[in-house]
Amino acid sequence: MFTGIVEEIGSVEALNGSRVRIAASVVLEDAHLGDSIAVNGCCLTVVAFGDGWWQADVTAETLSRTNLATAQPGDPVNLERAVRLADRLGGHLVQGHVDAVGRVSSPCPDLAV
Repeated sequence: MFTGIVEEIGSVEALNGSRVRIAASVVLEDAHLGDSIAVNGCCLTVVAFGDGWWQADVTAETLSRTNLATAQPGDPVNLERAVRLADRLGGHLVQGHVDAVGRVSSPCPDLAV
């Protein structure tokens, strides 16, 4: 579970087949193998990490339902660690599991800047 509040802007270092490597620091402060980290709102599992980077496996389903399929080295990504039951919730409870892809069919004139 996540709060939906971005903790850090990381960056994609590489996407090789089904593995993504992400540069980060804040989300790695207490990271362990198997931890969940949301990347642009999508829950991924830490499978490897080191000083300033971590890796996750991404399935074809994840790639088809997120923007990770088009990620290039250097692209920024929003990162958030999973919430712990003892944490104060400053946002919302969200799963980070993507069920579908939506498309904006037309701009909202009320939101024009």
